[in-house]
Amino acid sequence: MKLSRGAHVRLSSSAFHILLLVAGAAFLLTDAFHGNVWFDESYSVGIANHSFADIWYYSSGDVHPVLIYWALHVLNLVFGQNITIYRLFTVAGAIAMAVLGYTHVRRDHGWATGVLFSFFALFTPYISLMAVEIRMYSWATFAVMLCFIYAMRIIGTQLATPPARIAEAARGLKCWAGTPRRWWITCFASSLACAYLHYFGAMSAFMINVVLLFALGARAWRHRKRGPNPLPEQAVRAGAPLRVLIIGCVAQVALYLPWIVTAVTSQMGVVGGTYWAKIVFPTTYIELATYAFLTSPLSFAARGSYGVVPQVLVQGIGYAAAVVLAFLIAWAARWAAWRIGLHRAARKQQIAAAKAQRAGGAASATAGTAARLDEGSISAASACRAAGASAGPAIDTAVRAVKHLRLKRFYAWLVSNPIAPVVAALVVYFGVFAISWTASMVMNSMILYYRYLFVAIGPLLFAIAAVLSHVRTKPLVAGVVAVTLAASVVNQALLVRDDYDPANNVPVQQFRETVDRVANQNGGQSPLVVSTDIGYMGVTSVMCPDIPQTYMDWQKGNWDRAYMAYSPTLVSKMSWEIIFDNFHGTFICLGQTQNNSLPRDISDLSQKDGFNLVEYHTYYRPYERTWMTIAVMTKS
Repeated sequence: MKLSRGAHVRLSSSAFHILLLVAGAAFLLTDAFHGNVWFDESYSVGIANHSFADIWYYSSGDVHPVLIYWALHVLNLVFGQNITIYRLFTVAGAIAMAVLGYTHVRRDHGWATGVLFSFFALFTPYISLMAVEIRMYSWATFAVMLCFIYAMRIIGTQLATPPARIAEAARGLKCWAGTPRRWWITCFASSLACAYLHYFGAMSAFMINVVLLFALGARAWRHRKRGPNPLPEQAVRAGAPLRVLIIGCVAQVALYLPWIVTAVTSQMGVVGGTYWAKIVFPTTYIELATYAFLTSPLSFAARGSYGVVPQVLVQGIGYAAAVVLAFLIAWAARWAAWRIGLHRAARKQQIAAAKAQRAGGAASATAGTAARLDEGSISAASACRAAGASAGPAIDTAVRAVKHLRLKRFYAWLVSNPIAPVVAALVVYFGVFAISWTASMVMNSMILYYRYLFVAIGPLLFAIAAVLSHVRTKPLVAGVVAVTLAASVVNQALLVRDDYDPANNVPVQQFRETVDRVANQNGGQSPLVVSTDIGYMGVTSVMCPDIPQTYMDWQKGNWDRAYMAYSPTLVSKMSWEIIFDNFHGTFICLGQTQNNSLPRDISDLSQKDGFNLVEYHTYYRPYERTWMTIAVMTKS
């Protein structure tokens, strides 16, 4: 099936691309106006209330860098603690990455790649989750993609024949070493931003800089072998771009060094000692392979948690995805067979030419030897040895020439304009995977988690978009788009259903009512509120900042420093004995579970001497898919 010329024009137009961005932005914003937070978001909200210096100190006990917290603090200074503003800011990061498809990818790689990239950046199901989460992930993905785009632009300007689109974009701009100055600066600045947003952003930036180093190093090596730069208009010495890159990398490391010194050393103990993520084979690896499209709402729906209709829809989308994937694999196999056939045909031609060369060389050598034999200058035996010696090098040279030519052609294909950016994108994404997996094995702590790997998803989506843009089987591309859109729409509908559910407010409301009731019984004095569940207390600390709460910190490392982000509402104590020393009376204990069972804190305290469980109530919170329990207890 082929698109009509009119349809082709419409899809390739700027108006269609802008319409796609507007529709996608509206799509993401549908889930941005609820007031719920879960633990990770509560940490962002809580730490944003503190000064820049305090954020630096508190975050050094956490497991993430500070840039997003500083940005939220700026918003806090302007708007106060406003969850809606924070969430809109987060959505803006996701939309900004999609806009890159229009402003940069489209210009550099064509309209089809640009449109497809924007589509995947807006409608990949997992992006719907992360776009509205008040964390650093959306802006980290934007920074990584921006860094990658400008790295590809830098490489493009250093080619013997720069791609026409890259050359056009660079025209008239002031340059450093043949590349526009602003491109260098944007690449280095976004690389540093990656590192200050997330450690997987730092890994992504590292891989992008490695790709740059390899490309510019190869350029310098080629030019050193071949002589002066073949582009006289650039007048760039072979090593100049490499020197600019090295200076830029040194500057990045110098600017990142304060965080490394003051924070990373503190965080290593947290990650190595008490980090929550674990490797579960094969579940962990299945999640890493499917997280972008198989989100938790879709997974729950497939199991029937949302009823029959969502279950049937998700299962139908799953079957359709399996069919599309099968066709994609078949297409890839056919394409690979075609490429291999071309290589085999070329190889046969090369071998035939080598044989002809070999035969000609041997014949020349034999004729020469025979002439000398006729003149009586050598013996017959010497003549035979001479002929063999002359033909042997010719044969070896011809064979080596064939092999060298094959490798040279493969390398030329690998670094060609349509292929090289895709290869670079895959190198970045899977390089981050390899680094984090290796670190997990070395540290014996699973830092490789799909939510973190999401930071590097921009280059992966670009690779997918670039490949699909060159697929001539239009129904296959349409199938990929349709399945992705269907999965995203169902996923978004389930998210909106859960996130706007009034039941989300009940646990917080009941917590406040319980505190007020116990306070009235205590003559107006606010009761002691305790828990070992920081996930629950983080939420109540930012949603009810006027209610003092005490967290029993059972963990090792610097978590007590990290949880100072919730101060002054929340304080940490190292044991129950310290918390209940010289305490008598009524207190409130909080806890949450995944299966509506009695939380461990409440169960354990009720079995201690002098402790009595008076009452407890459990409420389901769809936003977190957990049961939250509020218990009233006494200590005699």
